[in-house]
Amino acid sequence: MSSGIRRRSILSAAALGSTVGSLGLSSPASAQPVPGAEPPASALPAEDGYDLWLRYRRVEDPGQLKRYRAALGTLVRQGGGPLQRSAADELARGLTGLLGTRVRPRADAPSHAALVVGTPASSPLVRELVPAADLAELGDEGYIVRRVTRRGVDFTVVAAHADRGVLYGAFHLLRLVQTRQPLERVDLTERPAAPLRVADHWDNKDGSIERGYAGLSFFDWEELPRLDDRYTDYARVLASLGINGAVINNVNTPADYLAEPFLTKLAALAGVLRRYGVALYVTANFAAPIDLGGLDTADPFDPEVRTWWTRKAEEIYGRIEDFGGFLVKANSEGRPGPLDYGRTHADGANLLAGALRPYGGIVMWRAFVHDTDAKWDRQAYLDFTPLDGKFADNAIVQIKNGPIDFQVREPAHPLFGSLPRTNSMIELQVTQEYTGHATHLCYLVPQWKEVLDFDTLKAGEGSTVARVVTGRVHSYAHFGFAGVMNFGDARNWTGSHLAAANTHGYGRLSWNPDLSAQDLATEWTRMTFGNDPHVVETVSALLLGSWHTYEDYTSPLGTGYLTHPPDGSVTGHFDPSPTTTTQFHKSDREGIGYDRTAATGDGFTELYAPATRDAYESLENCPEELLLFLHHVPYTQRLASGKTVIQHIYDTHFSGAARVADMRTEWEGLRRRVDLRRFTDVHRQFGEQLTGAAQWRDTLVAYWFDLSRIRDERRGWLQAIVAPADTALLGGERNELPVQVVNATGAGLRTVTTLEVPEGWRSEEATAYVASREGETVKMPVVPPSAPALATLHARPRSGAVRVLDSSLRSLAKVVVVPPAARCVHALDAGPDSAPVLMGYTRLSPAGGWHEGADFGWVGNTPDATDTGLFDVVRRDYVRDSAPAVLRLRLPAGPCTAHLLTGDPNTFNRSLIVRVNGIEKARSEQLDGREFTWLRIPLDGGSSGRAVDLELSANERETWHLSACVVLADDRSRV
Repeated sequence: MSSGIRRRSILSAAALGSTVGSLGLSSPASAQPVPGAEPPASALPAEDGYDLWLRYRRVEDPGQLKRYRAALGTLVRQGGGPLQRSAADELARGLTGLLGTRVRPRADAPSHAALVVGTPASSPLVRELVPAADLAELGDEGYIVRRVTRRGVDFTVVAAHADRGVLYGAFHLLRLVQTRQPLERVDLTERPAAPLRVADHWDNKDGSIERGYAGLSFFDWEELPRLDDRYTDYARVLASLGINGAVINNVNTPADYLAEPFLTKLAALAGVLRRYGVALYVTANFAAPIDLGGLDTADPFDPEVRTWWTRKAEEIYGRIEDFGGFLVKANSEGRPGPLDYGRTHADGANLLAGALRPYGGIVMWRAFVHDTDAKWDRQAYLDFTPLDGKFADNAIVQIKNGPIDFQVREPAHPLFGSLPRTNSMIELQVTQEYTGHATHLCYLVPQWKEVLDFDTLKAGEGSTVARVVTGRVHSYAHFGFAGVMNFGDARNWTGSHLAAANTHGYGRLSWNPDLSAQDLATEWTRMTFGNDPHVVETVSALLLGSWHTYEDYTSPLGTGYLTHPPDGSVTGHFDPSPTTTTQFHKSDREGIGYDRTAATGDGFTELYAPATRDAYESLENCPEELLLFLHHVPYTQRLASGKTVIQHIYDTHFSGAARVADMRTEWEGLRRRVDLRRFTDVHRQFGEQLTGAAQWRDTLVAYWFDLSRIRDERRGWLQAIVAPADTALLGGERNELPVQVVNATGAGLRTVTTLEVPEGWRSEEATAYVASREGETVKMPVVPPSAPALATLHARPRSGAVRVLDSSLRSLAKVVVVPPAARCVHALDAGPDSAPVLMGYTRLSPAGGWHEGADFGWVGNTPDATDTGLFDVVRRDYVRDSAPAVLRLRLPAGPCTAHLLTGDPNTFNRSLIVRVNGIEKARSEQLDGREFTWLRIPLDGGSSGRAVDLELSANERETWHLSACVVLADDRSRV
């Protein structure tokens, strides 16, 4: 990556790496099964994944079990507080399962071998077994795990200076037994590399999770402060990784979490987390003094604002004595912040830091300040480097791993090392927003390792990102890690049994960023699936190769951001959509890539240390995996392999998709070694990934072939692309749907194209001759049903045995079907007066107010209007507002039905709520960008006709959209 090592070198280094690393894990003796090592699959109980890596299954090998029982069968704890009790409870739980015999804590020192846990202050036996000097430098979180012999008796000791260290040491000991490590000579000393190791949740109060792919939030705000056992298990999971903080709400948050009834709920949750050494944090909305305090400003220099935050901090700490502090997203993507008042990010952070300082709280201020796509890569650097040294000592700037947004490949953020006088921490994304959600296996630890190992050179050689965020380069008071979590209420927590490896890897790296990806993959596999050597080797290899595989079939050479919609939603950023993201990959007829050089581009390379800048600036020295992130090059640009860029794109997309099939086959080899339930779940997801990889491959190779018209040297194909973004179909009538047939072979072809349509539609084939490397648009006759509808249409060309690529994802939109105006009581196309109107339809604009004699119009508030210029004439424009608006319609006698079209061609669309006479009649779901839906509202004109009011609204602080309104008499509204 940004280390300057070309990709072939990175892969070679990984291949040559030792299988026995700093974790002390034994390498598998063989890829073949070991008799007696694991029970047969038929004997394995079905598992649902809830235990994650805290599976305490009985040790299988009789000799090893005997040795463990002798050493650990007796557990001694003498005194200690709640954290020590949690440690003892976990050891009792874990060892009872692992040893197959009941283990209970006791206070008296036995005359035989035993496990002893505690601190010198709480345990006389610990004072005797471990010299105080050995614990003096470990702080409150470090610990020792050591075998000690006294008076001929062997003791295994977990000792620490403070109870928190005992807790972490207990989990380490259990990890050793879970991975079947010998304890006869164990002597480990551990302390965390950074004091802040935080889990960031992007959960919302309605139960949804932004970038959540494992169900809804397990924080049940309706039920809290009533506690659920899952909260305790959540705290155990965090503590097992050494995570000591949790931010429990979304960065795009309302202010509600800072007031009742949430404070009571938060206090109850904090009580559970506290028992496992986890401090509770909250994302704070910067406009809270306005939203909660009734002030007319949130200006950080306003005395009333300062007083409000001071009192709010006092109130919170009165309820939660160990409250960790605030996370803040400000002046980014529309969020409120200090820049709204002409102040700086430092001014805003210091306002909150001052309120928290008396209680030891901190402010984590995000450096993700995305305002415009054009300055996205540089905005954080430009905004924050001039403020270096101006942030309070209890404020930390939280920096994403890369300058864009958790892409599959981007350089390390140039802010790392550029703030020598400002506390800094790294933000990693555990949830796979841009890397396949919980469907595609993409183990991100190797990516994070490349970032952490990147040498910023900002303070000389050796000033790596890892050393910066662990306080070893600059004298920071606070520093560390934040990880955007992938937990939800799915039974297995992460929505995929394999995705939990990322959660584990993040927590372990935040404790020790020097750990290797190989060792962490092996450790997680052993703890999650057992110690069968074949399972360990297979699953570890699947994990370690998955990032590059995903990169191969999605984002070549650092292109990044090929998913739609750009602004996203809960389910966004998953499918390929290169046509809507050209502002990021800059593909055109001549070439591909974003020129970020100082010589000819936007100057981004200047933000790095001179040696890195020079490497990035040069085509010859730029790491190839970042080539298209930093340079715009011709498709014929040669790589070190001798291939052209376009051929590399073709080859990696086909080989990457093929590799997924191999991954599934390798997993199938574990059929009798993994319990059937988890085996089946993972096998199904590999099938889904295989389908997704093929869609990515077909979409992207066709897109870049269409632009470059350079043939793949090894393959040829046909593809037919439906163009719903340019077409609205009239229901009940014959339409001619444009379909482009593309020939990516070396010869002209006679093609026959068939349109796959839903039931009730009629269509006809179309024939065309398509020259080599050309595209031909054919008109496909199609007759949809008369009712308003949305449908996905697929075109399938054929010409002998020529390969056909899927085109379904070239456009994510569905075809919109609207009834002809002549068949409608009302046929209204919503939008500004300047936008085009569907033939025969009437414009519904803000200017259309109701008046006597009118057929329709707005009553009272009039909405705004927007024309995006995208999509067909119906969906490209709309009226919208955050306030309710009333649309009055004059109806003829008898029953009829209104159909309202809502959606947005660009970004995600909030719910449209429709009420009639104060009664809710319809409500749309939140939609991704480019998604639309029709709402159906029954109406009645009575015996002689009358006017009816449709009230259009959205949820609080959200905006509704209306693209079209069609009213049909009931006999015309049937399909």
